[in-house]
Amino acid sequence: MTWLRILSLILSLGLAMAGQSQPVVVLDTNWPVARVYADSVALGTASQRVFWWPAGARTLRLTPPESDVWSIPARLVSIPDTATDTLRIAVFFRYHYRIESIPSGADIFLGAPERQQLIGQTPFLGAFDAPLRDTLYLIRSGYAQATLWPGQQVWNRHRIYLRPLQDIRADVQPWEPAVKQRHWITYAALGLAVTATAISVHYKFQADRLYARYEETGDPALRPRIRTLDLRAGIALGVAQLGLAVVAFRLIFQ
Repeated sequence: MTWLRILSLILSLGLAMAGQSQPVVVLDTNWPVARVYADSVALGTASQRVFWWPAGARTLRLTPPESDVWSIPARLVSIPDTATDTLRIAVFFRYHYRIESIPSGADIFLGAPERQQLIGQTPFLGAFDAPLRDTLYLIRSGYAQATLWPGQQVWNRHRIYLRPLQDIRADVQPWEPAVKQRHWITYAALGLAVTATAISVHYKFQADRLYARYEETGDPALRPRIRTLDLRAGIALGVAQLGLAVVAFRLIFQ
């Protein structure tokens, strides 16, 4: 921060004018949230970058920002006695990875399947000089493979829930071919019912007209024709009823 740099420089200049040379420390680090100490005196977080170095302090100490990051050790740098007003110090942490799986005992591979490198087994705690830049694969017998991106922070923690293969198989429904709906049968049955109804009505009207003539003339020759027409009308009506039954069945159960 600019105002902190100005303040540190002013203090340094004032002490120098008083005959006491106190350096300003300019800090470079890959963990800006780390806490900075001069011996046991807290100076702030590493993101400030510029610190006034207290008189008599001998050790610059960077610690993790959270107490639960116990696996990352503090970094210590001895500050030499010097008349230099400004000290530039670089302090870099290793990149730490905590990987847990439920259940544990999963092998952890780094990289694509054709070039995978086994780096450990869950629960895993490891530190590397450079951040991991490839996908991690967690493999355990009886469970589906899990993948994760490791992260590129100084502290990277992951917890993965592995899914049993039997649960995945239960989710997969057996494939069944789709049953093709035969709508043409319904339409054909409906057309047959309509046509048969029309034929039945036609024969019935003819039979009724002949019966009316029979009542007027009493001609016995008309009786066989009347019976034939009635029979045809009845057959056509039966066919119409059958067609309607087929249509109703398919509409209900298709």
